[in-house]
Amino acid sequence: MVLAELSGLVAALCWTISSLVAPRLISQLGAFRFNTLRISFAALVLCFISLWRINSAGVLADFLWPLILSGLLGILIGDSFLFNSVHRLGPRRAGVLFAMNAPFSILLAWLFLDEVLSLTELMFCGVVLLGVVIATLFGKKGQTHEWETTKGSLGVGIFMALMAALCQASGALIAKPALLAGVDPMVASAVRVSTGAAGLLLAYFLYFKPRPNKALAPLSSFPITVWLRLALVATVGMVIGMSVLVWGVGNANVGLVTTLSATVPVLILPGLWLTTKQAPALGAWIGAFFVVGGAFGIILN
Repeated sequence: MVLAELSGLVAALCWTISSLVAPRLISQLGAFRFNTLRISFAALVLCFISLWRINSAGVLADFLWPLILSGLLGILIGDSFLFNSVHRLGPRRAGVLFAMNAPFSILLAWLFLDEVLSLTELMFCGVVLLGVVIATLFGKKGQTHEWETTKGSLGVGIFMALMAALCQASGALIAKPALLAGVDPMVASAVRVSTGAAGLLLAYFLYFKPRPNKALAPLSSFPITVWLRLALVATVGMVIGMSVLVWGVGNANVGLVTTLSATVPVLILPGLWLTTKQAPALGAWIGAFFVVGGAFGIILN
């Protein structure tokens, strides 16, 4: 189903937009507070939409716990790791490393869902991954913008991005049986995101609020523009992007959909050029060429 597979590209575009808006918000709010507010806002929107989309409460009840587990892994843990890596490595390098969710998904789907890719499909997935590696190794040369500067330990940033990719892949895998059984993708997303929001809010009130970071300004001091940007990131990245991805996972091969969602490193290059006023390095463009070629090969195969 071509439309289901294309959902990976739509999700990648949504995540690209949110990744470009997020760094400034993270620096203002702090990574943990930003993630808590973003996911909580998305959970409210998804729950409101889901009130009109629950088609079978019985089916949802049967798969409620797997969806909650999916939310704990993919949203609570995965997104926390992802945006911490964005803060440490910048949106381009974090996006490149997060693209490893594609091979993780393929491996997990092969191990647990008996999904088998053809040799041609595996070859094109390999082309996508080759592009990701090239963009990682050679995409920083000559770049001076702060988004290409490592904050803290490089190893910790890489670890967080890879853990985000593994959690994202695991969460998508766990959610698939519920989608195959007929749970609406928006409802499934609402359960997953609400689980993440509940966990983050609990951690916020138990840990963050009693120990405020004096380097961060109070929430009441931020202008309306900050809240509007936060709403944009939550709506585009979580409400639209995550719901589209969940729908795709339920209607197509998990490995193919997540491979196409791994094209964020390519889509982000024009946005970075416009935002930073610096042309991306040659290695970034070469890597992008391989990723786009492999993605189109997967769709047309």
